[in-house]
Amino acid sequence: MNVVFFILLALISFFPILIWAYSFAYIDQNPLNKKRFLIGIFGGILSVFPILYMGNIINFLDSKYLNIFYFLSQIKGFISSLEFGFSLSLFIFLIVILSFAFGFLLLRKKDIFKIYLKNFLVFVFFIIILSIFIFLLNFILGFFDFQIQNSSSFGGIIFDTFRLIIFYYLIVSFIEEASKHFNFLQSSIFSLENVKSGVENAIFVALGFSFVENILYLYNFYEKFGLNFGLVKIYFFRSIFSVIVHVLCSSIVAFYFSKAYISYKEKGLIFPYFKIFFFGFFFAVLLHLIFDISIVFGINIVLFLYFIGGYLYVSSIFYKE
Repeated sequence: MNVVFFILLALISFFPILIWAYSFAYIDQNPLNKKRFLIGIFGGILSVFPILYMGNIINFLDSKYLNIFYFLSQIKGFISSLEFGFSLSLFIFLIVILSFAFGFLLLRKKDIFKIYLKNFLVFVFFIIILSIFIFLLNFILGFFDFQIQNSSSFGGIIFDTFRLIIFYYLIVSFIEEASKHFNFLQSSIFSLENVKSGVENAIFVALGFSFVENILYLYNFYEKFGLNFGLVKIYFFRSIFSVIVHVLCSSIVAFYFSKAYISYKEKGLIFPYFKIFFFGFFFAVLLHLIFDISIVFGINIVLFLYFIGGYLYVSSIFYKE
């Protein structure tokens, strides 16, 4: 590894993150809370690691049921979709454990453990619904399936059809939003005063996630193709469009979670809490999926719509509050 170039990429990649942070602080008409910003960035950085080292984790624990993408590629009927759901539940549980373990600076571990447990149970319900949804979607897309050129792969499993690529990015979106959410909990839950503060903290976590993701994309490109104009294009693309989609999706999850949490935090795990949180998370995953699929198929107009819509959506939350 070229350590000097990696550090240089990190510094360059952090610059647009700062611009985004100050932009949202300006919209909020308040100075940037540097402490909350740094805590959120730290939480966002931590949320990348379970995804970044997914293959290593699966190999280290040597459990086939942690290989989500294997079970995803094997979905043919209702039983196989339930096996996939079980595998995804195990991996989300692992994210919860890692997130809780990484949050070593937390002083109120007992309180946050209750919130983690509550939200993990909510995610189990999400996954049950997702498994049924994928079973039905698998049946429908079977009639319209076709080969694609821009395939993706994981652990030797190739996702090279329209049906498989949708499933692949659906799960990637689900895992990324779940990881960001649980690291949002450990970094922000005790400073959650209202919906706006929840969204603001989630934005900082999303910026931290984007920061690490952008460095890794840029460095991987550099290792494969060297220093050329393509690296500059990726830098600007990811600094603008990839950041805003993470901010948008994290803001949606945080908006509905904060709304549900503030309204029902003293009432336990009840249906209205689940319903509000589920709607926000489902909507965020769907938007994330559409963005990724648009990149695969080169539908560039969607990227500009996300940029405009994402900025307006987040701005509207600050103005309303």
